[in-house]
Formats: sequence, structure tokens, C-alpha cells
Amino acid sequence: MAKPASSPKSRGERTGSSRTRYGSTAATPADAAPSRTVGKIIAVVSVLFLVLILVFVGRYITQRRAEPISASLVAHERIDDTTSRVWFDVSRNDPDVPGYCIITSLNYERAEIGRRDVVLPGGGEEQTRMYVDIPVRDIPVSGGVYGCSTTIPSFLDAGEEYVEAR
Repeated sequence: MAKPASSPKSRGERTGSSRTRYGSTAATPADAAPSRTVGKIIAVVSVLFLVLILVFVGRYITQRRAEPISASLVAHERIDDTTSRVWFDVSRNDPDVPGYCIITSLNYERAEIGRRDVVLPGGGEEQTRMYVDIPVRDIPVSGGVYGCSTTIPSFLDAGEEYVEAR
């Protein structure tokens, strides 16, 4: 038996239907323009997004460096079961500006069991190591620096010399 010969028309229909389904491989410039435009828009938006991220990161870094006063924990010493001594380093950009720091004492669960506001009067050095004795309500095991500021609250007196914490 002989195989029926395929007609060119039937082959053309298959080719035509595949072109209809999958598109032509030789696109005209008018057909390619929208996809190029979309690609350019995506590229421009991506570049703008990256620039925006870089601007925010840069501002964050400069704001962190512009802190006028900061403190870091050096050591903790347990004087007795009701008193904790916390040593900390204070860094000030302008030592002539008064400030204050909040120093905490912590128990085993890392809960705050005591706190002192330490006033730092104007004058002195940019880097200072200090300590403060904190009365506590539990057994102290660690200390911490809650934060520092140059905006002194009304209940603290920045005019007095540092003798001991309030």
C-alpha cells in the first residue's frame, strides 16, 4: 500500500497555524517597539529604585555619625545584692554641651531591675569613662546603656558638677 502524499496545502496550514499560535519569528520594527519600550521603562524604574535606596542608606549613615553623644557599656560589678556598679564610656562630639545618659542594671532574665539618669555637665573630654552605683530590687548580673541625649529633661539639673548619679 502506498502512503498518501501530503499536499503542500496541508503543510502550509500547519505552518500557518504555528505562526498564529507562536507568533512570527521575523518581527517587524513596529511590533518590536512596545516590548523595547517596556524594557526601557523597567530599566529606568530599577535604576531610580537603586538610587533611592542609596540615598536612604547614605542619610541613615550620616545621621548615625551625627549623634552628639553616645555611651557604651564597659563592665558591670556587683557590689552587693542591692547595689550594682556599671562602668560605661561616654563619647561626645562637643564636650561643652551638657547631656545625660540612662544606665540600667539587669537580672538573669535580662529584665531591668534598676536605672539611673547620669547628668554630664558641659566641659571635660570627648571620651570619658564613668561609673554609677545603681540600687536594685533583684540580684544584678549585668548592666546596660539605655541611651543618651543632649536634651536634658526638666527634672535633671545640668548645672551641677557630676558627683554621683541622681
